[in-house]
Amino acid sequence: MELLMIKTDRLILTPVTHEDMDIYTELLTSKEITKYLPGGKPFSPEYIEQYVPKKVEHWAKGFGMFFVSLRGNPAVKIGYAGVEVIPDVNLSDIRYAISSEYQGLGYASEAAQAAIDFVFSAGALDAIYGVAVVDNLPSVKLLRKLGMHETDVRLYDSDDLITMLIQART
Repeated sequence: MELLMIKTDRLILTPVTHEDMDIYTELLTSKEITKYLPGGKPFSPEYIEQYVPKKVEHWAKGFGMFFVSLRGNPAVKIGYAGVEVIPDVNLSDIRYAISSEYQGLGYASEAAQAAIDFVFSAGALDAIYGVAVVDNLPSVKLLRKLGMHETDVRLYDSDDLITMLIQART
């Protein structure tokens, strides 16, 4: 596959590879980052070692997770963002996480918007969902900023989640 790279004003998004275990380990072992993820606590190193290869394999669908780095310093990985298929329901949702030191600067919304634009411009999907824990107000606000609106579709079996949707413009 030709090297895909998306550049925004401040970021570079590159498809996740096995070499990106470092950013996933940093994010998925952080108490602050994982408190709103399934389980609500840091993931084990063994889980992460199995998790990242699944992110790499997902790219066979033509879209998936990107690691996010700073455009001014591409060696600095600050997070991930992308769209993935949820196997149990065969629908797709946006996923993102940014290192604590880079939060509150608009990087998550910039990266998530770039990932959504990529998927829609590639014609890979007609709709993308976004899911957030109701109490995670910054994430709920981000989904709205992306142009998503609430839907009654339930992607995960949990009562404390809000599900939103954005559809491709036709």
